[in-house]
Amino acid sequence: MVTKRATDLRIIGGDPALDLANTLEDPRGPETLVDFDELVAWATKVGVLDGPLDPTNGERALEAARRLRSANFAVFTAIAGGDDPPAGEVEHVVAMAADATSHARLAGTTFVWDGDDAMRAVWPFATAAVDLLRFGPLDRIRTCDVCPWLFIDASRNHSRRWCSMDECGIQMKHARFVEKRRRRSSAPSA
Repeated sequence: MVTKRATDLRIIGGDPALDLANTLEDPRGPETLVDFDELVAWATKVGVLDGPLDPTNGERALEAARRLRSANFAVFTAIAGGDDPPAGEVEHVVAMAADATSHARLAGTTFVWDGDDAMRAVWPFATAAVDLLRFGPLDRIRTCDVCPWLFIDASRNHSRRWCSMDECGIQMKHARFVEKRRRRSSAPSA
């Protein structure tokens, strides 16, 4: 099995909390956040981090990111399915966000973290998750019909069923085409 790194993944969630959840590309698959350097590179790619971090507590930050990712995945997958999110996972997200805000300062209406603490690669994802829970749009969070990824449906009629047209949308449309063609060829002739 080929292991993708998080920095190889598409950014399609529409919110950093969902993008973090999507680094769990396949819940049964290989780890994409392979090490602290990958976490930092990925957080930079997503746009929540700029500048280098002190790797001294890198393993702690990596484990915190993986645990937050798992909680985000459980919470937002439940919401996308119309279910109540698991209370313990919501509590974990809120606790992580509380820790994050205790290290932040406000710049206007935005949290900013100074310094080079390794947790700076995690804190923005925790506050983003709580913001998404508080302000939504929760009714537009979807799970892709092809893969397990989460995304915010920004389509006009709120009926998007795939995370990205480039990959999953094409797969879904191709499958429908093949099925339609199969039905036509197996239909009795007149």
